[in-house]
Amino acid sequence: MRLTLFSLLISYFLLGYSQSSQGEYLEAKRQFSLGNYKVAKQSFQSLSNDDTFGEYASFYYALSALKLEELKVAEDMWKQIRVRYPDWENQPEVNFWLTYVAFQQGRLWQAFREAESLPEDDKNFIIDQFLGQMSVSGLDSAYALNPKNAYIAKYYAEAIKALPYEERDYFMLTELAEKHNIEIGSDENLPIIKKDEYAVAVVLPFMFESLETPQSVIRNSIIFDLYQGMQLAEKELRNVNINLNLFPFDTQKKGAVTYDLIKNKHLDKADVIVGPLYSGPSRYISKFSKENKVTMVNPVSSNDEIIGDNPYSYLFKPSYSTQGREAAKFAARKFEDNKKLFIFYETDRDSIVANAYRETIERDSFFVVRFERLTNEDAQQIQKDFTEQYEVRLDTMYSQAEIDSIAEIPGRLVRTRSLRNEVSGRIIRDSNGEDVIESYEVKFKVQPDSIGHIFAATSSNLLANNFISMAEVRSDSIGIIGYDDWLDFSLVAYDQLERLQVDFLSPSFYNEEDIDFEIVSDKFVDSIGTAPSEYHIYGYELIWHIGQALKKHGKYFQRGWISGEYLSGNIMEGLKYGPYKDNQVVPITTLKDLQLQINNAKQEVEGSDEYSDK
Repeated sequence: MRLTLFSLLISYFLLGYSQSSQGEYLEAKRQFSLGNYKVAKQSFQSLSNDDTFGEYASFYYALSALKLEELKVAEDMWKQIRVRYPDWENQPEVNFWLTYVAFQQGRLWQAFREAESLPEDDKNFIIDQFLGQMSVSGLDSAYALNPKNAYIAKYYAEAIKALPYEERDYFMLTELAEKHNIEIGSDENLPIIKKDEYAVAVVLPFMFESLETPQSVIRNSIIFDLYQGMQLAEKELRNVNINLNLFPFDTQKKGAVTYDLIKNKHLDKADVIVGPLYSGPSRYISKFSKENKVTMVNPVSSNDEIIGDNPYSYLFKPSYSTQGREAAKFAARKFEDNKKLFIFYETDRDSIVANAYRETIERDSFFVVRFERLTNEDAQQIQKDFTEQYEVRLDTMYSQAEIDSIAEIPGRLVRTRSLRNEVSGRIIRDSNGEDVIESYEVKFKVQPDSIGHIFAATSSNLLANNFISMAEVRSDSIGIIGYDDWLDFSLVAYDQLERLQVDFLSPSFYNEEDIDFEIVSDKFVDSIGTAPSEYHIYGYELIWHIGQALKKHGKYFQRGWISGEYLSGNIMEGLKYGPYKDNQVVPITTLKDLQLQINNAKQEVEGSDEYSDK
């Protein structure tokens, strides 16, 4: 289109000029239109100094060179046109193509400088043509070289957001948002649809057909606890005029069964989908969710691969990556006086947590001395590595006064004993018959306070016990962060964990001593005849949050989540999403007076509470 318009302008220009020059020029144009760029280039070159056609011939000479991929030749000629014919009315075309060539050659700084001379529409067009087609890695390189360029930042952010959820670099997204005022969590495409009642499809492996088998009921008690919690929240919400209708659908853990639910239109009227839990059913539901723009929330998983590229998919719990990230942020504050650490992990799941922890804490200038995968067979070696000692004789290096000074330094273990002959082993005595005393220092191979803390991503009873025992033996200030399931291990005592000030990743934390928990617990007893399990609480809390959000924002309740505001929980700590698709509130806990207390989440959340009027 650009060349067509340019040609029309030239047609008017040609009227009234000499037949000889005009004929030669038109023949060159004909060769160009036929794609004979080499012939056209030669013809245009012969006319480049012509008094009548010099500007146009030079321009088309450069364009022919461009078509022949002779970018340097094209660029040089357009630069000559700029100098030789500064008043030519088609200089904007020259500027456009010089911008184009600079982009093609990867000289982004020069390309953007050239682009500034273009009309706004042309500038946006050419920038979109190049940056819009670049890969994430290409944009990453471009941004590294041009960190102040707002155009590159914008396209880079869009490219990252287009990746599957688990591949997105949210560190970079946050940087782009802060430095270039880019909105990375937007609800502009979500309509506001409010209803008197909302249909919530609960798509879980209820296994209805197998309830006659007692073993199945026991195995499936988690699902029923989850659903009973949802039912109680549904009832509670109705009492405050928030009307949800739960519709249970059984996936039986099978993709084929889930596909039939969709095929038979059972989910067509759903405003929200809760579930599924397993990968087979999840693939079908995620596809349905994306195609029909129905929000889905996984109630218990921390695996962000479930989200994929579905913009309507969320995790109620923090993902493994988020857990590692938030734990590292906490550690960066607590252990800022000693920035060396060890990171250990056990399973593939633990490796996701550990890698996120490492990436985050290294950004705060911490140094990871060891990063290792462990198994139960490694437990003994861990303890040996941290507790193995060796001796250093001091009396051969220092005076007695200096030795006494060393002994007074906290953490230095200075001891004395009778000196023995290295060969016979007999005690050596002085001229008065007194034992010769030697002074020596006992040192750990891993020196006291040489490491600020250990992050141990493991659910192994044996490994956890060895980390705790190691810390007890060393008696230094080394810190430990682990999982809160360590609290359930028989080999680990609460008073020991409290004495060592061990911190725990507690993504599903709720305080059973809290008055709100006691109130809800009593309601469970009245409703189902038993105190709630943790899955009762998860189901209750999820539907309570969804109900509150539906009331305020309508069917696409994630409009409130996308804002990034902190949403306080009824029993659990709360929610915070922003541009993320998993909950960013990750409580870090520790024991005080043998009670688990939260260390981080309350003081870290910022902004008003969306549910403050509840």
